[in-house]
Amino acid sequence: MWILIIFKRIRIDSLQFLKLSVTANISGKEVNERILSGKGSLQGLASTFIKAGNTYGINELYLISHALLETNKGKSQLAQGVQINGKTVYNMFGIGAYDQTAVTSGAQFAYNAGWFTPEKAILGGAQFISNGYINAGQDTLYKMRWNPGSTVTSGRATHHYASDIGWAAKQVHQIYNLYNLIDSYKLVLEIPKYK
Repeated sequence: MWILIIFKRIRIDSLQFLKLSVTANISGKEVNERILSGKGSLQGLASTFIKAGNTYGINELYLISHALLETNKGKSQLAQGVQINGKTVYNMFGIGAYDQTAVTSGAQFAYNAGWFTPEKAILGGAQFISNGYINAGQDTLYKMRWNPGSTVTSGRATHHYASDIGWAAKQVHQIYNLYNLIDSYKLVLEIPKYK
């Protein structure tokens, strides 16, 4: 079931069901001024998030929210750039950054992927999320974290985006705040109905 929400009053927890495969049609100028200003290496990169969203079919505000969470608002080591094999690499989504070795493993992943600029890290991260989750049918935060389709087919939950049990809940608060900072957007929810 799809529901198009066109007003600002929305329950925060319902954003777990934000349809991530639908772009938000946001204004780059508005996002740079109201969301990314003062956000470290993410500052001024609204056009890159919009390009990533349009190229890979992902909600741009989700991508921004995810990057803000994973990079401590653009200020983490991986967001500022890490030297590896003589090159500076960036990782805006924490991809390959394992809990005990986040900086080194995240930097190695970025190096192998060729993420040598913040823009390449955003575009490459969006491609990774699109190919691995959105296009695999896990196109809401709820599905990315819990993967209910896997439970139905295999009898157990597999292929979770994050190890943090509260990951989806942390994302929805940030996404809610971002939607409230801008005036122009599209918001589509896919709320499951269980029998």
